[in-house]
Amino acid sequence: MANAQQGRSSGHGNTQDEVNLEIDDSQALRQLEEGTSPPILVLSRDANLVETVKKAAPRGVSVAFAPDLDHVAEKLSNLKPGVLVADTASTADVASMVAQLTQHFPELVVVVAGKREDSSALMQLTAAGRIFRFLLTPLSHGQTRLALEAAVKQHLDLSAAGQRLSTAGASGEGGSKNYVMTYGALAAGLLVVIGGIWFGVSRFTGEPEVPPVVNVPVAPGAQQPGGVPERPDPVKAELALAKDAFDQNKFIEPQGESALDLYRSALALDPTSQAAKDGIRSVVDKILERAEAALLAERLEEAIRTIETARDIDSTHPRLAFLDTQVARERERLKLSQAQEVGNRVRSLVNSANDRMANGRLLTPTNGSAKDALLEARRLDPTDPTVLSTIREFSAQLTEEARKALASGNVEAATAYVQGARQMGSAGSALAAVERSLVEATRTAGPGAGPNTAAGSTAQSASARRPATNAPAAGAGPNVDAMVADVRTRLTEGKLIDPPGDSARDLLANLRTTAPNRPEVDELSRTLSQRLLDSGRQAMNAKAYERSAQLIAAAKDVGQRFNGAAISQAEADLTAARDANSQQTNVVSAASLKRVRMVSPAYPDAARKRGIEGWVELAFTVQTNGTVDQVEVRNASPADVFDDAAIRAVRQWRFEPVERNGERIEQRAMVRLKFSQQASQN
Repeated sequence: MANAQQGRSSGHGNTQDEVNLEIDDSQALRQLEEGTSPPILVLSRDANLVETVKKAAPRGVSVAFAPDLDHVAEKLSNLKPGVLVADTASTADVASMVAQLTQHFPELVVVVAGKREDSSALMQLTAAGRIFRFLLTPLSHGQTRLALEAAVKQHLDLSAAGQRLSTAGASGEGGSKNYVMTYGALAAGLLVVIGGIWFGVSRFTGEPEVPPVVNVPVAPGAQQPGGVPERPDPVKAELALAKDAFDQNKFIEPQGESALDLYRSALALDPTSQAAKDGIRSVVDKILERAEAALLAERLEEAIRTIETARDIDSTHPRLAFLDTQVARERERLKLSQAQEVGNRVRSLVNSANDRMANGRLLTPTNGSAKDALLEARRLDPTDPTVLSTIREFSAQLTEEARKALASGNVEAATAYVQGARQMGSAGSALAAVERSLVEATRTAGPGAGPNTAAGSTAQSASARRPATNAPAAGAGPNVDAMVADVRTRLTEGKLIDPPGDSARDLLANLRTTAPNRPEVDELSRTLSQRLLDSGRQAMNAKAYERSAQLIAAAKDVGQRFNGAAISQAEADLTAARDANSQQTNVVSAASLKRVRMVSPAYPDAARKRGIEGWVELAFTVQTNGTVDQVEVRNASPADVFDDAAIRAVRQWRFEPVERNGERIEQRAMVRLKFSQQASQN
């Protein structure tokens, strides 16, 4: 509070009047709470912008709308708004418009909404005090709400200050002196009094005292009107809001009101703001803390998602490289664990298949046959040699059972065994001989066979499912057409090798057995093989190497004769990708390698003078010639102090080349360098 007393004498005697210059916000706050403040006027043709302002307006404050300047002129005189929200898209010259409006309506508070490319010009207007604040379109509800609350409060403060100025002017002598002269005299008097006090204190105490800073009202026309609060710095306001959101753990949510959004808003207002940049980095630090916690809890998917969120915000954060390595290690650990589980499951399935083969449960019952167990084992690991050998034994047993059934005249059973062998991938000469005999038996039985004979009934049944391949009309039967349609459906659904027994691969195997001469067989085999190959490469790129191997093996099984060269290339690429990933993720301690040259890092002068100590953790690659390359900082404490010195030193190190199986290979390694002043002095 600043109070000033002014003595005046007149012909009637001495009187003394007190002019109260205290800034009292209670009335303004009361008006805002009671909803009696003037309305907000929006100059815009954007319906979404107007709607956002309506929703974000303080409680009890009405919002009016004007599409152009002509309507604004009408509403200003009728509504007497306290705040104007002007859209740059609705006026050609914002600066001229604001200058004219504030000249005639000095208590009108102007907020401008503009595009991001307008931010530089709007920031200059804000810094010059021409406008109160600006917002970037499309408007954020949270930032708009905060801006409107501040603008309404500013208008109420301006109104209260104007009333105080009027009261002060009216208290002049006989009303002949206006408030300009009164404020000028008061300002001069207060300055003289304050200066005298400061001079006396410094003179007699001998101590240089700094004069206190007092908000002294000045006459209108000066830079700051008396009693009116200065316009707040928009960058500082955004930073303060961001700090509050950060303290409340609102790091990236809710949208528009999170610490990240508010720090970014401050950075848009001032691209050089180091506080905004540091704030964004602190948000990323918090996000990465969550990622580390997820890794420790073995929630790999959550950790990866959180790390990618941090990477989108700040791709240069030094902690990202370290966490990427940790994720790669966790992936490998899980793969090893899963591989062990898969291996145990495969062995159990093979044992079950052998038991069922010994007990004659070859094709039945459903989900309890040897065929079901082997199909599942092959799905889990198509490269397992035990699975492959057991499948060969099973196919040979099915072929033998088909031969026996055919010899006894049971064509239906023989057909089922042949189809089962084909589904397992068998294509041996023994199976082909049985198939020829089966075709001949079906022709011999023909339609003349009696229904009561075993050969006649089984031949009719087999003929209904698998007609003679030399009969074109029969080959186009509806059952085969339905099988073709089923394969196409599975391809469309992406069910290439899963689920077992109902995938495109399994249904195509049935089709190939039933109607090997149908032209669709080669077409579908070529298509399925290419789809499997493409999916295998996608899995390879995603570093899902086991799945990639499974898909490429299936592509080879289905269409080796169509895509042989491409399949061979994919197998070679998969081997190379596995080796490269193994080298990248196989990070060893630098102490485990034989170093032939070592250069100590230079202690930074700035850190030495300030007494700073710390450490830097580096990852690097020892190349085949023993030199060091791909040096990167994984972690450091404190950050960005010793990093450069550590990198320069490690780049000069030399090692004996690392060999594996008699060949030199590149090897990733890690080292932690400590920076201690005591050690450097010794």
